[in-house]
Amino acid sequence: MVSHQWRRFPFFSKEQVKEVDESWGNFKNVNVTCSSCGKGRLVFGDSNGHVYFLYQNMKIESRQMYLTCVSHVVQVPKQNILVTVGQDEPGHPVLRVWTIPTGGRLADIANVRYYDLSLLDKSTSSCVVTAISVSDNLSNMAIGTANGSVWLFYKHDITREQRSKPLHTDKVAITGLAFNKEVALFVATETSAYSYRSVTEREPIMQLLSEEGCGVGLSLLTDHHQYHQFLLAPKNKFLFFTVDGPGHNLPMEGTRSHVGWYRGYLVSVSYARRAVSKQDNICDLTVYDMKNKLIGFTGTFPPIKALLVEWGSLNIICQNNEIFILKEKDIQDKIDILKRKCLYDDAIQLAKNNRDEQMHINLLKAYGDHLASKSNHDGAISKYIETIGNVEPSYVIRKFLDARRIHNLTQYLEALHEKGEANQEHTTLLLNCYTKLKNVNKLETFIRTEGQLNFDVAIKVCRQAGYYDEAAYLAKKYEQYDWYVHIQIEDKQQYETALEYILELPFDKQKENVKAFGKQLIDHLPKEMTTFLKQLTKNDPYLVETFIPLFVNKSEFLIDFLETVIEDNATVSEQVYNTLLELYLRDTSNPDLKTQRTAQITEILKSESARYSTEHALILLQLYHVQEGLVLIYEKLGLYQQVLDCYMENGDYDSIMSLCSRHGPHDPLLWIKALKYFAVQNDAVSRTNVEELLRHIENHNILPPLMVVRALSEDSATPISVIMSYLTRHLKLEEEQGKENKELIKKYSEEAKVMRGEIHKLKTEPVVFQNIKCTKCGRKLNLPAVHLLCKHSWHQQCFEELADLDEDCPACAGENKQVLEHLKSLEQIENLDQQFFRSVAMSQDGFTTVADFFAKGVFNKPLTMEVESRRAARRQQRLSQSETNTRSEPGRRDRTSAVSGITKADPVPFNPILDDMAMFNPFDEPSRSGSHQGKRPSVTRVGSSTSPLPNPFGTTPTSVTAVNPFGEEEAGTREKANPFEDEGANPFGDEGANPFGDEGSPVQFLH
Repeated sequence: MVSHQWRRFPFFSKEQVKEVDESWGNFKNVNVTCSSCGKGRLVFGDSNGHVYFLYQNMKIESRQMYLTCVSHVVQVPKQNILVTVGQDEPGHPVLRVWTIPTGGRLADIANVRYYDLSLLDKSTSSCVVTAISVSDNLSNMAIGTANGSVWLFYKHDITREQRSKPLHTDKVAITGLAFNKEVALFVATETSAYSYRSVTEREPIMQLLSEEGCGVGLSLLTDHHQYHQFLLAPKNKFLFFTVDGPGHNLPMEGTRSHVGWYRGYLVSVSYARRAVSKQDNICDLTVYDMKNKLIGFTGTFPPIKALLVEWGSLNIICQNNEIFILKEKDIQDKIDILKRKCLYDDAIQLAKNNRDEQMHINLLKAYGDHLASKSNHDGAISKYIETIGNVEPSYVIRKFLDARRIHNLTQYLEALHEKGEANQEHTTLLLNCYTKLKNVNKLETFIRTEGQLNFDVAIKVCRQAGYYDEAAYLAKKYEQYDWYVHIQIEDKQQYETALEYILELPFDKQKENVKAFGKQLIDHLPKEMTTFLKQLTKNDPYLVETFIPLFVNKSEFLIDFLETVIEDNATVSEQVYNTLLELYLRDTSNPDLKTQRTAQITEILKSESARYSTEHALILLQLYHVQEGLVLIYEKLGLYQQVLDCYMENGDYDSIMSLCSRHGPHDPLLWIKALKYFAVQNDAVSRTNVEELLRHIENHNILPPLMVVRALSEDSATPISVIMSYLTRHLKLEEEQGKENKELIKKYSEEAKVMRGEIHKLKTEPVVFQNIKCTKCGRKLNLPAVHLLCKHSWHQQCFEELADLDEDCPACAGENKQVLEHLKSLEQIENLDQQFFRSVAMSQDGFTTVADFFAKGVFNKPLTMEVESRRAARRQQRLSQSETNTRSEPGRRDRTSAVSGITKADPVPFNPILDDMAMFNPFDEPSRSGSHQGKRPSVTRVGSSTSPLPNPFGTTPTSVTAVNPFGEEEAGTREKANPFEDEGANPFGDEGANPFGDEGSPVQFLH
């Protein structure tokens, strides 16, 4: 029997209701015949026709409702409706429906409906009501009688007039009636049980539920905890039914007098004889927990009349109307009771049925701790698994870190992953467990089936444990390209497999993997990788620079790679050409490759499309001593001095002469350097070259004679006969230039004299204007007219149309403007001259200062057009004489033509630096040269200076007197004579006077 199998626990507390006032004394003597409960009160009926209301504060009210007996009272749940059945006359039961005002007292209830039940069955003279039930919605009411009839009241709610009809007829008394939520009616008799559906229909559906019946008070309708089933309590069992048929049954030994239902508990009352006293009977009351399969309370009571559930407790009405209250302990108290008895399974089930999730988890955790303390690790881990998602996994993991518990830890970690609660550390730990256990099958199964696997961690763990195939599988499965290539190269050394895999990747991924692993692949598969990289750079030429460092120690493949890249795309970066050039230069140390590489270097340097860095190439060429390349770079950079050094180092006379001819006019130091070089060479060819150089210098006025003499005088093996003809010609030229200067002085003096005369006339004599026609339109002048001192006459209207200012002559404006601009430039240069010497004296970086003033035009000398034209004529004359001399020497004509790179008509550009140098005597003593410091001397041509010069070819004469070309200076003096007679005199007359009239006032003569 179940009563012997279910464990008993004290889940209820027992309390007896005490008397609160005098009304209780009267209530104890009442013969209670029926009872009900609801809406916060207990309802009783007695044999004298009274109805009693018992409230929660234990106050009692009573009211006379019938004359004799009240047999049934029904407090409709959740409704203020009371239904009573009683008798005013014996044998005539009367049903009354009462409405109870909200908060009203018993005295305030009103009778709204009255039924004489004796009229229902006219076939019998007496009607004994044995059962009554009212539906929760008040739409139906059923009455059961002792003669086996069931009458149904329907159509309207019970507070209004309703129709009635017989629903069931039997030979035995009706012992119980109950409506469920679907308004189906359960009927219990002494011998059977039935169910009726669609009771309001003309032909309701009846179904026999059981052929066993029960007595009055032994049937009821359960609540939602038992799915609103109908319960019968025959001897030794409990039977449960639904509308459709029987449910389960529960064997239970004993005969019961009452049954009740309280919050999922089945309350059973049975009689038992015990030795309390000889006169009293004792009832055993048992509370069964149907869900948790345990007994929540057992106790003895005086004979029990009714079981009423109200105020959240079970109210037991006993003999003498004593009331006992059973209160259920809260869930925590129940759990504590079970935990003290180590009944964790029952506690867990209780918490689960109570739907307290947090308590359920806490009990599982406590149960796991309990089992672990008892060394039942398998059982403990099963309980901990149930807490996943609510208990921190680290709490459990720490308990199983012992190597002997690795199986339990593995089981828990697997459950974590199945429930999706694992993180990176858990995955790492599980994989480590598999590797420690060497359980390859589980490892493979896990990595191949895990849906939410943290593949990054899994790959790392597999690699660390040496399971490279599994790691590669994961990397490929989850498209971790870098990991897969990394494993194939560094772990498995399968370079060909890695390269094949990279070839299948998208272009962006190919770039990333080549950058990461290209070095290792080139070391082992240089040919294949070079071919692959060539293909990559076709799609993206900018990758070339990135790939260059990958070819460390593989220069031959790098050369092949770079050559292909340049062939396919000539616009590659500067670094590519620099790298290829350096690789070529390295190979020049190999005698077998030197010729080939030198030719390739020369080809790159000559190519106009090659984008190499000239500075970088220059350093490399100097480092590897490749003369052919150095010459090309020097010429490209304009470093002709260094080119000349290379030719001198190689003794290439022809190249030296050619270089001086091509670039000597722009770089005069080349001639000096070449002269010095050939001067120290003691051979016939060098002397011939010296003569050739002197002729070019002379013909094109490239260097001053003093610089030539100084260059040849330093460690020279050249005899003086070679330079004698050069010096003779130059002295003659200087003499001619002196004569020209005298002629110019005379000319300028005469012009100044004429101008002074004109100025004097303008100041002292009247001016006669005889023009009769307008300078602009050519028509005859008429008033008003404008006459200017420049002898131009205008109509006033024509003058105003052309003149920008009233005082300017439109016809003379262009010429005047040129003169003014020329004077202004001379003033600016003079100011710059003074500023230049001051800045040089105060500057710490003299070179930078000179360069700044060079850009400002300090060294530019304005020359008059007449002087420049005469100099050009003299140069042309010297060229003609040189050609005549050349024709007279046939052996030298071809060489002269080959060396000379300057045509006869080419004007020799004015070189301000060399002209300035001409005023210095390179053979002066230090005391004389020091006199030039602090100011910039006047610039004159060689030959015009009167300073005595030492003779570089012999002893210095005792006195050398320079002839003053102006004829007015004493011999031996250095001061310049003023060609305009008086020193500083204004050739135009008075200082500051306006030769054209009053200052700022135009002269107008009106006809």
